Amino acid sequence: MQNEELKSKKISFIGAGIIAGVFMERLIKSGITKPNNILATDIKHDQLNRLHDLFGIKVSTTNKDGVEFGDFIVIAIPPNAVKTVLSESFQSISEQQVIISLAAAVPTWFMEGTLNKEVSIIRVIPNTPSLVGQGMNPYCVGKYVNDDALKLAESFLDIFGKKIRIEESMMNVITALTAVGPTYIFPIIQALIEVSTKLGLKSDDAKVAAAQTVLGAASLVLETNRSPEDLKHMIATRTLKEDEAKALFMQAVEEAFSKVSSAEKKIVA
Repeated sequence: MQNEELKSKKISFIGAGIIAGVFMERLIKSGITKPNNILATDIKHDQLNRLHDLFGIKVSTTNKDGVEFGDFIVIAIPPNAVKTVLSESFQSISEQQVIISLAAAVPTWFMEGTLNKEVSIIRVIPNTPSLVGQGMNPYCVGKYVNDDALKLAESFLDIFGKKIRIEESMMNVITALTAVGPTYIFPIIQALIEVSTKLGLKSDDAKVAAAQTVLGAASLVLETNRSPEDLKHMIATRTLKEDEAKALFMQAVEEAFSKVSSAEKKIVA
């Protein structure tokens, strides 16, 4: 029922960058949204033209057009531009519309204060695997979100993969984990491909084998509910310097968390 409701909704993307393109492509390929029910706005003509040519969506260089078009308004602009865009372009927004913000480090209370209206705001931290419906999209909600808006927003997120509702105070932590997370994993896959190819495996075979190995290991954690520390003992041969690898990844997440937290402090100051 929720998907049927979504099919009738118009969706605006304020910002036409990479992650907006990921969401648009998934919406259209899933059959949930028709191209003529999507409008993207951006100041960059080339990005708008590219998305129009790829997907047949509507485009505009005026954010106000996006605000007036969409039932859902997806904010997909740099975090430091959110306050200005909300102040300049969102004065006509109504309490019946729903904002889904993909802007990292911008709290719902900050957006609510800027709008000074009782509008439903759902803050989402997307990640790139959403393109193939395998995303991990944590979210939190603003104080004006009602049950109907929340149900529709959750159905919207289901199109892109897994979702998890968390407290807003944890959004910067989970941003460092899930949004930046693919950048920790892709080099591992690439390294496995390169060394396997070096040792004689065909490159296409190495790519499939490496990616499926990572996917399978992740699925094993989720489906057995056993800890990675426990599951590693199922394999007799282990040649990785585990303590060094763990320290490397922990440092990467902590540095990402520090950057996101610093960005938030600057934005809300």
